[in-house]
This record gives sequence, structure tokens and C-alpha cells, in this order.
Amino acid sequence: METDRIDPLEDFVGLSAVLTGFETAELHGTGLVESHYKTILDILGERIFGRLLLTWRQIRESEANDVDFDVRKKILENSLLGPVARNILVLWYTGNWNQMPGEWRDQYGAAAGDRTRVVSAAAYRQGLVWRAVLAHPPAAKQPGFGSWTPPPEGADEIDDEWRQ
Repeated sequence: METDRIDPLEDFVGLSAVLTGFETAELHGTGLVESHYKTILDILGERIFGRLLLTWRQIRESEANDVDFDVRKKILENSLLGPVARNILVLWYTGNWNQMPGEWRDQYGAAAGDRTRVVSAAAYRQGLVWRAVLAHPPAAKQPGFGSWTPPPEGADEIDDEWRQ
């Protein structure tokens, strides 16, 4: 009997796609999949990060489920996994890791690497927030001279709505 190969990295990308609303290809396109995975593993350790990924795998493999509902109920509302998932969301969008809440650390343990910080310059530059707002990270990935002269994409529709 052949079993599916378990790939924790792809489980991480799949869960991240659901949390962020971006496609897995877009997440891979940031070039941050491996570094984000390693950052989280280093901070949380195999036990907690593994439990999150196992819970995601169970949700994904369930035949009769609403993935968004199950992620909300089994991950986001879980006292152990919810704060971790929210930190992963912040990491993808801003490149920041926020220290786990005090209550969480008291209950599940503190880790030396668990401190609020920008995890890397690349994480900041490639943060999903910039794609979501159709902007560039200040002082990091400029679009070039004169790029500010044309109106932003979709500005005409917004302007028409405001005039009504």
C-alpha cells in the first residue's frame, strides 16, 4: 500500500494560503517559504509547529468539510494554535514576528527567539501587505522615477463612485 508523502513545508504553504488569502504560487513567489518555515520552527519548536501542521493536514484531508470554517474552529479559536496562526499571518503580511502573548507563554512555554522583531530585510520587502495595497515598501523596492505620475490602477472607478 502506497501512502502519500508528508511534506511539512507544503503543509505550511497550504495553511498560509488559507490564512493570508493568497495563492500558494504567490507565496512561493515571495522567495520566503523556506525562511518563514525555518523562522517559525526555530521559535516554536517541532512539538507546537508540528501540531499546527498536523491539525491543518487533518482539516485538508477531511472529506466533508468547509475548510475556512474548520480552520477558524480548530486552529484560530484554539488556545494553543490560534495565537501561532495569527503570528504566521502577521509574518507573511509584514515580515514581523510578534512575541507570543504573555498568557500563551505562561501556559505553553517561552522561547529565547520569541521576541518582537522584523525577521529579515527580505521579509519586510516581500511582505504581502505591499501587494494587497498595490504599493511598494518605503525605502526598499522603489518602482522608479516618475512612477507616481499615472493614477493608481482602479482609481478611475473609485473616483466615479465618490462623485455619485
